[in-house]
Amino acid sequence: MAVAPITIDLTGLQPQFGLDGNTINQLTEVCVNSVRAAILANWTALAKRELGATREEYIQNLGAVDGGRFDKQIVLTGVLPNMLEQGAAPFDIKDGFKKSPKARKTIAKYNKKGKLISPGGQWYLTVPFRIGIPGTLGQAGFTGQMPTEIYDIMKKRASGAVLTVGEIPSPYDIPRSRAAIDATPTTPYYAEYVHKTSIYAGLTKRTAQYAKTSQNTYGTFRRASENSDPMSWIHKGLVARNLAERAVQITDVDTIVENEVTTFLETVL
Repeated sequence: MAVAPITIDLTGLQPQFGLDGNTINQLTEVCVNSVRAAILANWTALAKRELGATREEYIQNLGAVDGGRFDKQIVLTGVLPNMLEQGAAPFDIKDGFKKSPKARKTIAKYNKKGKLISPGGQWYLTVPFRIGIPGTLGQAGFTGQMPTEIYDIMKKRASGAVLTVGEIPSPYDIPRSRAAIDATPTTPYYAEYVHKTSIYAGLTKRTAQYAKTSQNTYGTFRRASENSDPMSWIHKGLVARNLAERAVQITDVDTIVENEVTTFLETVL
């Protein structure tokens, strides 16, 4: 939903201070630019404070657009950023996966006698999940935070080491579940889904060298495909953040315009 435009009208200054039309236009443009800059700063600050793993992508899709001398806009692009901003009903993530440029197609398989076993051509996508260490909850770039018990195991591992199912301590070895999602006027009912394994199965440690220091990262991979369980990869939906509207609400437009007008008049008069 678009936020109502802000109108800045300084024509009343023309007779009051004897300013010509060109000067009024110059001052109006200065005020419009200052207000937009303030709203963009407030919008970005809200995103940094309230978003987690999606923060970076959201902010990268915020941009200033000029529609004309006095038409200064801020736009939010991208599917996910706008879903965060406007909210979204429950949806099947697989619909997006199969359209991803990173999705691949299976290859036809034959037995030793040359008989076709599988025709191939089915889509699949390997999805990475970067897991943060304790204390990184809510930070950008992470899809979750590993428990201390698992981190105590992983931090002692060599780079490339994989956490097996049998090594996962209780209760983290128990597969998680997603509760059933009721139907809405625009979406169907989604039954409960139980993961096949623990979300920490296959957790891998990677070590990268940066100058004189090294940094460890941890992550897992999950495969989504045309053959995935229909109830897997269902998102329960997103609550609208409305950061744009809130950014406008906390921006003191009148004070910004008043300050710019005062500064401008002190310069030209």
